[in-house]
Amino acid sequence: MRLSGERKGQPGPGKGLIGGQYKPLTDEDVKRIHEASLAILDRTGIQVEDPETLRLFEDAGAEIEGTRVRLSSSLVEDSIAKAPSRVVLAGREEENDLILEGARVYIGTGGAALQVLDLETGKIRRAVLQDVVNAARIVDALENIHFYLIPVYPTDLPKETVEVNKYYAALANTTKHVQAGVYTIQGIRDVIKMGEHIMGGGKRLRERPVVSFITSWMISPLKFDTNVTRMLIEICRQRMPVVLSAAPMAGSTAPVTMAGMLAQLNAEQLAGLTLTQLVEPGCPVLIGPIPATADMRSGKYLGGSTELGLCNAAITQMAHFYQVPIYNSAGMTDAKIPDIQAGIEKTQSVFQVALAGANFIHHAAGMLEDMSTIAYEQFVIDNIMLGMAMHAVRGIEINDETLALDAINRVGPGGHYLMDEHTLRHMRTEHFYPSTVFDRQERELWEQDGSHDTWYRAKEIARRILIEHKPKPLDKASEEGIRGSFASILVL
Repeated sequence: MRLSGERKGQPGPGKGLIGGQYKPLTDEDVKRIHEASLAILDRTGIQVEDPETLRLFEDAGAEIEGTRVRLSSSLVEDSIAKAPSRVVLAGREEENDLILEGARVYIGTGGAALQVLDLETGKIRRAVLQDVVNAARIVDALENIHFYLIPVYPTDLPKETVEVNKYYAALANTTKHVQAGVYTIQGIRDVIKMGEHIMGGGKRLRERPVVSFITSWMISPLKFDTNVTRMLIEICRQRMPVVLSAAPMAGSTAPVTMAGMLAQLNAEQLAGLTLTQLVEPGCPVLIGPIPATADMRSGKYLGGSTELGLCNAAITQMAHFYQVPIYNSAGMTDAKIPDIQAGIEKTQSVFQVALAGANFIHHAAGMLEDMSTIAYEQFVIDNIMLGMAMHAVRGIEINDETLALDAINRVGPGGHYLMDEHTLRHMRTEHFYPSTVFDRQERELWEQDGSHDTWYRAKEIARRILIEHKPKPLDKASEEGIRGSFASILVL
């Protein structure tokens, strides 16, 4: 089963479309933030406690004073030049490959939620491994969700088996690209080995990586987390795609002004980018700046603020300036259920960041309550919203055919276009149809169908996907290789 943002049999609104229409920063603003970031790294510097990382920076000519590291502009800019401007994140099926470059836009899931809004009871419960499976199957069926960043942390597993089990559960239940956070160096190696079984060897996996990793290596402001930095170094040495994720909050772990937060966050990203290129020049890296805000009344993280979309769009312009792929955030909400608040907060940030041309927009589907909770029906609702966003990114095609001068002449004054051949050619692709999730019926028909709201319809669709949709399984050789390598793998 596949549930599209468009009617069955019609092409979807696309992925990898070119954004960049929305630019909250001027070209001069971009240059000033860049210069401010370089000044921060040169004057204030970063705190690094890991001996190997200190040695890498020192060998590259950085100024070291205890654990304080100051990076020259020349060192940073040389590292930017070495970082690839194009990163491929593959799916098990090539049609699901993500080509991250320029202003190409892909949108998907995100998070590491510990809670699930149960589809049947409507109550909050702890996330378990079965939720990784179920969410993967739902994402596999929804064509406007382009990748599967594992959105929950399975609380029913011992820590030492979480990585292999959650990646296996994901890879076995979707053919889309799989990404997640990692917790140990051994876990990184195990997941890479699993990917090698699936792709037929290490060389093939590096050519078409079906898995990638997130490292939250930065403790804002400006401090490298020792354990996560060591994992980042391991991933770089393995030449696997890695995200540099950092999410300072304005007014808490970054300056309260948006400009100051962007300057600090950009400096943090450039410091991380420099390290990756010192470890392995050309390592496939995505900068992962996620500017956020805190409620100044409580200090609480705000997922649905207007500033989140605005600043994530702005930091996307910085990535375009450096010509490096960017992972950032949209589609979050402070709402606890799939209600009007969730719809408004999610939509405003997704449209801003997608139109800005961010490459890998995560958190955009399924999330509630500041990333702490997922809901299966929210994936279904968000799938439609993401389709609308990508339709906006596609824009309006202007050419001889779409200007329709022949059709206008053919129909003439006082005529009707409903059955004209031009209408029949374009009606299925020119407009976005929100399938059966959103209601467009006359009131009488809606009442005859039960007067159901979007939340009810989305629940029904989620249930149907879990019953009917059968993702393409892993091939027999891959299954046997993985089972033989990892005795702790659970099959659900």
